[in-house]
Amino acid sequence: MLFPFGPADTGRVTPVLELVLAAVLMPVVGYALIGAWRGAQWLSESRYKAPPPRPIERLEADLRRLRAELEDTETRAGLTAKHHRVQALRGAYLDALTTACQRLEVTPPGGDGVPQAEIYRVEAALRQRGLDVRETAVH
Repeated sequence: MLFPFGPADTGRVTPVLELVLAAVLMPVVGYALIGAWRGAQWLSESRYKAPPPRPIERLEADLRRLRAELEDTETRAGLTAKHHRVQALRGAYLDALTTACQRLEVTPPGGDGVPQAEIYRVEAALRQRGLDVRETAVH
């Protein structure tokens, strides 16, 4: 004997009503799960929207600061790990320069081993568009 107590007493609920409830509740639960999934996707997409672009004045200040630091580091003698510092500063400067080029529709310098002449060309093109990356000399 598998069920020693017999069928469960459900009171007034008939088997037909149980089937109707199951048939109605299964799609409701399915749609709820689909809605939860889509809601989670929507929230994750809205969380990772691109930040607004930095103001051009801030970009210009960053470029001037990085350019001055790079020139100072290149000309300073006796610096520990000077080669690595120059490489890091040049990479940061090229990143900021590329961002400025994209904002002002100038052809950016390409690659990691960019020759100095290419950097000068890009700086001149940005200067023609009103963005001077070199600090003016203070006398």
